[in-house]
Amino acid sequence: MNLFLPSLIYRRASAALLLLAAGSWLVAAEDFCLNCHDHQKQREQFLGSAHAQAGVICRDCHGGDAKAKDETAHLAANFQRPDNKKAIAAMCARCHSDVRRMNPYGLPTDQLDRYKTSKHGEQLFGSNDQKVAICTDCHGVHNIFKVRSPQSPTHPTNIPQTCGRCHSDAKLMAGYKLPSDVVEQYKTSYHAHLLLQKGDLSAPTCVTCHGNHGARPPGVAEVSQVCGKCHVRQAELFGKSPHAEPAAVGLFGGCISCHGNHGIQKASLNLFAEACVKCHAKDAKQLGVRDQIAGLLRQTTTDYESATAKVREATRRGLATDDEQLQLQEAHTHLTQLEALQHTLAIPLLQPVAVRAETAVKETLKGVAWLENVENWKRRALIPIWAFLVVMAGLFAAKRRQIDKREGK
Repeated sequence: MNLFLPSLIYRRASAALLLLAAGSWLVAAEDFCLNCHDHQKQREQFLGSAHAQAGVICRDCHGGDAKAKDETAHLAANFQRPDNKKAIAAMCARCHSDVRRMNPYGLPTDQLDRYKTSKHGEQLFGSNDQKVAICTDCHGVHNIFKVRSPQSPTHPTNIPQTCGRCHSDAKLMAGYKLPSDVVEQYKTSYHAHLLLQKGDLSAPTCVTCHGNHGARPPGVAEVSQVCGKCHVRQAELFGKSPHAEPAAVGLFGGCISCHGNHGIQKASLNLFAEACVKCHAKDAKQLGVRDQIAGLLRQTTTDYESATAKVREATRRGLATDDEQLQLQEAHTHLTQLEALQHTLAIPLLQPVAVRAETAVKETLKGVAWLENVENWKRRALIPIWAFLVVMAGLFAAKRRQIDKREGK
C-alpha cells in the first residue's frame, strides 16, 4: 500500500477547503452589502452558493457604487434591483450568455435563447406573463447551488418538487387550463421509483422529457421520439409493430397509450390486461394475439423464477452452482429480449426467444438435479463407513472388556 497517497489526498483536500474558505472570506471582505443585508440571512445563503465559490459578489449582479460603504451605494446609476421577470432573465444572461465568463466552468451560453423557445419563455416574452417560471424560480436567488449538489432545487431528486411548486398549484394551473396532478402522477411511476426509492440519478425526471430551459410539452407525434432517447431498442422494435403506422399519423398515442405519460408503468402482464382493452375491447382477434404474447411472457417468467429459487436454495446448501448460475444468466438475457420484443406484437419473433429461454431453464434445473443426486450419493456412501466405524467401536469395546477381565480389573 502506498502510505504517501492518504497523506497527499489529505493535503489536497485541506488545500481545497482553505481555498474555498478564503474565497468566501474575500467575498465577505469585499462586499459591504452584506453588512446591512445580513439580517435577512442573505449572508449565509450567498456565502454557501456556487456564485460565492466562483468569487462573484453582490455588485456583479446588482451594480452600485463600489466606493460606498453604506446604502448610498444604491444611488449609483448602474444599481438595479429587478422588479420583473424579464429583468431577472436579462440580469442572469449578462454572465450566462458570455462565452468568456462561462468557458472556465464548462457551462452553456445559449440558455436564455433556449428559454425563449419554451412555453415559459413564450408566455413571458410574448405576453409579459409574470406568473411563469424564470431562472430564480428554479435555481434560487442568493442560495444558488451547482446542479450536482443535493441541496440544489435542480438536483435530479429535487426536480419533481421544484416543478411541483407551480405545476401542483391548482389555482395557478387553472389559469392555463393545465392539470395540477402531474407531479403526483409522476410519483406513482416506475421512473420515480428508480429515482426516489432506488437512488438512480439517471432515471427520467420532468426535465428529461420536457427539457429544462427549453421546456415544452412534446406533441403526440413526438412522444415516441422522446421516449426513444432512452429506450432505443424498444423504439426500434415498436417501429415494426402494427401500432407504428397509426402512431405516425397521430391516430395512436404511441408509448403513452399503453404506459401512461407522467405515471409511466413498466411493461407487465397487468399492463397487458389493462391497456389493450382501451382500444380492442371488442376485437377478439387482437385480444387473442395479446393473450398469446402474455402467455409466453407469463410462462417464461414463471419458469425463470422457479429455476432461480432452485439455484438459490442449492447454493445455500453449499452445492457448487457456478455453471447453473451462468445458465440462469442466459435465461435472464432471453427474458429481457422477450420484454423488448413484445413491442413488435409479432409472435413469430417472440416464440424462438421463448424456446431458448425455456432451454436454458431446463439445463439449469437438470444441473441442479445432478448436483443434488451427487450430494445424495455422497451421503449414502457414508452409511457403510459409519456402520463399519460403529462395528469396530463395538469390537474394540468388547476386546477392552475381555482384557480387563483377564487382568482381574
